Amino acid sequence: MKGLLLALACSAATALGVTLLFVCRDVARRAAAMCTVFLLTALLYLAAYWLTPPDLGVLPPRLVEARAWIECAFGLIVHAALFFGGWLQVYNLAERGFSLRILIDIAEVPASVLTGDQVAARYGGGRGAAWMREKRIDGLVETGLAAWRDGRLRVTPEGRRTARLFAWLRTALRIDTRQ
Repeated sequence: MKGLLLALACSAATALGVTLLFVCRDVARRAAAMCTVFLLTALLYLAAYWLTPPDLGVLPPRLVEARAWIECAFGLIVHAALFFGGWLQVYNLAERGFSLRILIDIAEVPASVLTGDQVAARYGGGRGAAWMREKRIDGLVETGLAAWRDGRLRVTPEGRRTARLFAWLRTALRIDTRQ
C-alpha cells in the first residue's frame, strides 16, 4: 500500500509541477519538459520510498508489504502508468489534438458556426492552419526526423525508420491510414 500511496502523491506532484512550469515559463518543447518533471518525481518517489517507514506511520500491519523491493517496483510502475497513460496523454490531446482544436475554435465564436475556410483561417486561436503546418514541420526538423534541402523538406534516415515503425504499428493495430 505504501508504494501505491507514494505513487499517487508523486503523480499529483507531477501534475502540479508541470502546471506550475507551464504557467511560469514559456516552454518550447513541452513534452520533453513534462518527461523531465516525471523523471524528477520518479527520483522523489524512490527517495521517499526508501526514506520512510514501511507503514508510513499510519498504515495497519495487514497493508504493509514484507518484500519492499516488490512494492517499490509496483509503485514506480503505477507512477509511470499514471504519467505516460494519463497526464502525458491528456496534455497531448489538449495541446496537439487537431480535431479538438477545431472544436474549440468553432465553440469560441458567438454563433458556434464556421465555414471550412473560416476554420482554416481561425485554427489555433486565430493563427491559422498554415501556422499549425509550420509548427509541425519545425518540430520534425528540430528533432532530426526531417531536414530542409534545396527548398524541400526531406526525411532523414532516423525519420524514415520512425515512419516505417509507426506505419507498421498503425497497420498492426488496424488504425485507418487512408488519407
